[in-house]
Amino acid sequence: MDSAVRGDAPIYDRLIEERGDVPADVRRVAEETLRQLTRALDFGAVGRPTGYPGMGFPPASI
Repeated sequence: MDSAVRGDAPIYDRLIEERGDVPADVRRVAEETLRQLTRALDFGAVGRPTGYPGMGFPPASI
């Protein structure tokens, strides 16, 4: 939130001091989640060999 707007709301300023800027924290987490989902759902990589992230080798055949 813009500091000029907060200057008009001393209660909001006090809450931020006591509890932190929850809306800003939520916004950051939401943006990071969106970036992760965008990477996870990138179907442009379908058909290209990319390996098996986190495993270092392909899973055993069944």
